[in-house]
Amino acid sequence: MPDLVHRETVDNPFAKYFGIPISLLFLSKFDKSLLPQMNNHKSELGQYLRELRKEREETLHQVSKGTDIDSPMLSKIERGERLPTAEQLKRLAKFYKVSEASLKVKHTAEKILKEYGANETTYEAIQLVNEQLIPYSKKSKEK
Repeated sequence: MPDLVHRETVDNPFAKYFGIPISLLFLSKFDKSLLPQMNNHKSELGQYLRELRKEREETLHQVSKGTDIDSPMLSKIERGERLPTAEQLKRLAKFYKVSEASLKVKHTAEKILKEYGANETTYEAIQLVNEQLIPYSKKSKEK
């Protein structure tokens, strides 16, 4: 029998992304009634970057100068129309003084949903990946 207690405590970006409790992610089936909400989600990464910019009271032009990413591209990223490259993520993390890893998690979640959509197959694939990562999670906690 799988270790459900441990599984519920695993830090899960997919669950965080949609505000789904970890226990529901592992212990229930995919709820198709949530599909409209999931398919109409706005870019969490883009919203987060926009919020950072607004908190600092900076314009796209100022961010553009500080990151060497052109303003139209930054605008598309903030609106969720484009995903930043790995190099752009690095520059944005440095500019905003935030964790590059946290931006990569948001980026990966966005990429999965854009590529595969919010559906039962994607949900089940993410659960499978989660299960495959649990042994690595245990090892890193033991160190």
